[in-house]
Amino acid sequence: MWQILIIFYFIFGAASYLLRRVLAQRLGEHNRLINSVFFLFFLLPAGAVLYFFLPGNLNVGVANIALLLGGSLIFPVANIAAFHANKKVDVGIFTIINNLSPLFTLAIALPFLHESLRAPQFFGAGLLIVSGVLAAAAQFNKKNRSSIDGVLMCLLATGILGVAFAYERFMLNRVDFGAYLVYGWGAQIVWALILARKEFKNLPQLFSKHTGARKIVFFWGLASVLKSAAFISALRLSTASVISSASNFLSVVVVVAAFFFLKERKHIIHKILAVAVGLAGLLFIAG
Repeated sequence: MWQILIIFYFIFGAASYLLRRVLAQRLGEHNRLINSVFFLFFLLPAGAVLYFFLPGNLNVGVANIALLLGGSLIFPVANIAAFHANKKVDVGIFTIINNLSPLFTLAIALPFLHESLRAPQFFGAGLLIVSGVLAAAAQFNKKNRSSIDGVLMCLLATGILGVAFAYERFMLNRVDFGAYLVYGWGAQIVWALILARKEFKNLPQLFSKHTGARKIVFFWGLASVLKSAAFISALRLSTASVISSASNFLSVVVVVAAFFFLKERKHIIHKILAVAVGLAGLLFIAG
């Protein structure tokens, strides 16, 4: 059963990445507003449904509530940075560089969460670095300053996401998943709304001025939520190492999908090599 869920994860994950690229290109000036729409109208209902099936102990203590309310800011910021990066580079490059997020997670987890790595995992981390260099290499040329800025923004977004994963792992060791849904996801929604508070007046204009904007935002939000739901469901039916290893194939799916659907065919050799090396690195780390 988990194999079917992983297939759905690939489908919804690829759709989410591709649609975010389209949104970033067409509606990049509404970055915070679009992300707040996702948190309010998609993450909130998804969290409510998940909590119905996975209720938790909400008596987590004042210290944990404070950590959840404050630390959850990092997720809306990561989404905003990723959206901005998608405006500057194609989705294939972004996805490959995004595979570097485990390195930033490990940079936090090793010293602060007292985790350790085996030799193969260090080797995998090295492969991820090589993969990122391969993906970025084609973008670095003197005539295309915007691509260089785009790669740097990808690295920033990836770094923030990696730290966010480490924070999430830390909090899930302190509270159960149901409590995290209520306090963690709830705080993320509040922060997203605060960050976009000055832009909500543009919501009617956004959906009336840009033809098809409402439809693209809807399908992007739906695909993003279903991707997460498929991953969580698969995780509950199998081991973390198996699901993590299988899900790493998403970068391959995204590059192929972008090649056909978005016609993003530049630097395809670099992308294929980077995906192959990065996939090997992720498998070593997950193993």
